[in-house]
Amino acid sequence: MSRTVIIGGGMAGLTAALARVRAGVETILLERSEEPGGVVRTVRRGGYLLEAGPNTVRPVPELLALVERVGLQAEMLVSDPRLPRYVDFRGRLHALPMSPLALVTTPLLSVSGKLRLAAEPFRRDTPPAAETVHDFFARRLGPEIAERVVAPFVSGIFAGDSRELSARDAFPAPARWEREGGSILLGAIREARGRRERGPRVRGLLSFREGLASLPRAMANALAGAYRSGTAVERIGPAAGRFAVRHSGGEIEADEVILAASASESAELVRPFAPEAGAALASLPQPPLAVLHLAWPAASLRRPLEGFGHLVVPDASRRILGAVWSSSLFPGRAPEGRALLTVFLGGARDPDAPALSDSRLVDLATRDLEAGSTQL
Repeated sequence: MSRTVIIGGGMAGLTAALARVRAGVETILLERSEEPGGVVRTVRRGGYLLEAGPNTVRPVPELLALVERVGLQAEMLVSDPRLPRYVDFRGRLHALPMSPLALVTTPLLSVSGKLRLAAEPFRRDTPPAAETVHDFFARRLGPEIAERVVAPFVSGIFAGDSRELSARDAFPAPARWEREGGSILLGAIREARGRRERGPRVRGLLSFREGLASLPRAMANALAGAYRSGTAVERIGPAAGRFAVRHSGGEIEADEVILAASASESAELVRPFAPEAGAALASLPQPPLAVLHLAWPAASLRRPLEGFGHLVVPDASRRILGAVWSSSLFPGRAPEGRALLTVFLGGARDPDAPALSDSRLVDLATRDLEAGSTQL
């Protein structure tokens, strides 16, 4: 019987392990930390539920099937899909337009920007072989959409730079809509129509009563003895047609090794026997991100905290990428009468920010929230 060893107990490693176990493959997952989930981490402190990594996930059918498989259906929380999302542009919050009427009336776009967007289905472009996210959306939807909607989305979701990321890799669906139908807008309409025809779906964004870390914990429990925490891998090497995986508790032979650790950790493990692969992994950028949780008395805010949160259009005078309005998104995130915001700094736009002191980060975040007319 073949054996698979998976290195890294984040969501990728856990998902791969469950798939191998389900296929009847002997599987061992090695995770160096005591907690599964990688960057998915939830902390309870002083009556607050704090997400140190992602705050939500999209409830796609594959994820819902996984939730059912690990027995978490009763713990699911789904945000109200009507909650507005905002963009901080030039010191004002603008609701992201989510309908044709909102696109026509939004002050986020100029008249020429709206006309440029409306003309998208009639553009006949030949897509280049490779294109950045910014260039793709600027070409199809206009520079205002690329700069005021797409760029803050990329910074807030990917912690990346829309002028560096590949359009086909980061936004495969819009790129496919253009290739197959010649239009992003018409492709989005067809996709929405197809979803309606396939029947009801869960809308909103998904988390759990005890936070997003509930999912990797349940996945690790489902793996039972196949999951080994507190086990650091020290070396991988060939061994008579197989692999020898040396770790802090001994050595395991495997027919297949899946690297699900970070790119930098994986690079160190493969470099001794596959230097080119190690160099390729080491070259992958991994911009750091600082996550701050800030709370105030709800009564002290200029207006009620109602919405998903906001993203910031790139601006040299701003340091934060955006904020999730956590206490507005799900119940139980903050004590009664308190408002909780989860703020992000750093990423590809500002890689030096996470090295700043906690007090300096709090000062920057508070300044930018006030300057952006957010809630303070």
